[in-house]
Amino acid sequence: MLDEKGIKTGKIKPREEIHRDGDWHRTVHVWILNSHSEILIQKRSATIDIFQNLWDISLAGHVRSREKSKKAAERELKEELGMNVYEDELQFIGTVKSALKDGEKYDNQFCDLYILKRDIDTSDIKKQKEELTEVKFMSLQELKTLVYKNPERFVPRAEEYEKMFGFFNL
Repeated sequence: MLDEKGIKTGKIKPREEIHRDGDWHRTVHVWILNSHSEILIQKRSATIDIFQNLWDISLAGHVRSREKSKKAAERELKEELGMNVYEDELQFIGTVKSALKDGEKYDNQFCDLYILKRDIDTSDIKKQKEELTEVKFMSLQELKTLVYKNPERFVPRAEEYEKMFGFFNL
């Protein structure tokens, strides 16, 4: 866990307790971009502890205690999407601090943002059913339009969307 400045506290808790108690923590978010400038998005499962049934970025996961951010991204891509990637494929973009709330749950996080440029067939993705139910590609411009026109359909990551859309010059 982290304090409000992003400094490790030395405390460790399970994910569910972190979201229940509103503890600050580090996450990794990966935006998978193909050669057609389309982004992979995922629909979160109905059984996940927070932001159920909402569309989200390609991958979002918690960094474990004593785990490096890029290693966490690599691990999460394997667990959630069945994808083998290597650290040098992940381009670090920056970190966004966000405080989100979903009902009685909190998601106070420092998100390390990465881009993975890769052409993949969505039928080859091995979805972790506890985490997500659907994946699809859409153009970056379409994603930007939908995030602003239908925000209730997406995990509310305003700061991250702004940073990433700016990165892509949208």
